[in-house]
Amino acid sequence: MKFHATYLKYFFSFLISLLLSVAAFNWLIDPFGKYQVIKIAGINTEKTQVEVIGIRTIKAIGLLGADYRAVILGTSRANNAINPAHEIFAEIGATYNASLAGTNIYELEKVFNYVLKHHPNLTTVVFSLDFLTFSSRRTVNADFEQSMFSEQFSLWTKLSNTFSVDEAYYSVKTIIDNSAQKQAAYHAILTKQGFANRTFPLPHHQLFINILSKNFFVNKQTYAGFCYSQDRLNRFKRMIEKSRQRGIVVRLFISPIHAWQLEALRIMGLSSTFEQWKRDLTAILAQDAAQHPDKYPLWDFTGYNSLTTEAIPVAPQQPMQWYWESSHFKKELADLVLDKLFDYHSPDRVIPDDFGVLINSDNIEAHLLMLREAQQRYHQTHPEDIAEIEALAAKTMRKFELPCP
Repeated sequence: MKFHATYLKYFFSFLISLLLSVAAFNWLIDPFGKYQVIKIAGINTEKTQVEVIGIRTIKAIGLLGADYRAVILGTSRANNAINPAHEIFAEIGATYNASLAGTNIYELEKVFNYVLKHHPNLTTVVFSLDFLTFSSRRTVNADFEQSMFSEQFSLWTKLSNTFSVDEAYYSVKTIIDNSAQKQAAYHAILTKQGFANRTFPLPHHQLFINILSKNFFVNKQTYAGFCYSQDRLNRFKRMIEKSRQRGIVVRLFISPIHAWQLEALRIMGLSSTFEQWKRDLTAILAQDAAQHPDKYPLWDFTGYNSLTTEAIPVAPQQPMQWYWESSHFKKELADLVLDKLFDYHSPDRVIPDDFGVLINSDNIEAHLLMLREAQQRYHQTHPEDIAEIEALAAKTMRKFELPCP
């Protein structure tokens, strides 16, 4: 009996020592950048295993990399186009692009709260507003709950993960990669400021067709099953209120999607909801402005202006100046957006007079009427484009008539 007791004593002592050793090893190497305790050159400075979890983990870690004074919030549109190295941010201070592909206002509110928690010196938020993020059908990404953005990512989660054998495996991989001077793969797609200055393969015309036929016409998380959400509006309102409480300057804009994207909205029966969304945004900001003398401006860059109606080249290898496809615009167009938001004048860039309208509760109805009239003119001047989009929709379109979550 005494033998068994002694055996169990040594066994559990060994087991506890082993678990503590694994935990200490994972805590020190920190393969996913969750602890940020110590960095040792050639051992763990490059978090090469982070991409195993996902881009949200990468961005959460990236936001701890400096004392950021400005952040950019939005979807992949902002992630791929709004450059934290734009001249205006040199005046503001260190800037991070915290935008997330395939996101929604639920996630962005959590990101915003995370930024407020870790950056007491934050002065500026650039908020790229996208219609899709206000749909309740837009789900939370799986890697979000594993990232430090999530409220479920608690101290207990951190501690329990340190005892994981899987994490020990990634710790060993991190050491091997660092000793071989290997860089994390995400550096190829993200700058240290979170900017994904990515390019898309040509031809543009095929990209325009693909984004509509394989996404917006058929995907229930985009236009095919769009569910306008009051909860998402409430979350946006809370973000505005928290910004006021912290004295943060907020610059808001509605992304300059291409005219083809507006036609997709029309065909999917969402034009009136899109208009109501703009009314609701201006109403929320009007409520805020009634209590504060310095209004938060909202710029609308959608419509049928000289840039958003850029012709789609027929030649396969001919590049477009402003767009990759109907949903995603280029950095060059985003630079003009930032110039407009901050009234910045660059000798190298000229902003057309018809690009961007400052909207509010006083002019929103006139603005929406102007956009409807511009759409009619576009139909008259671009009949071939309209015919192609409508034929594509007739061939591929799906509608999900499901109860909204």
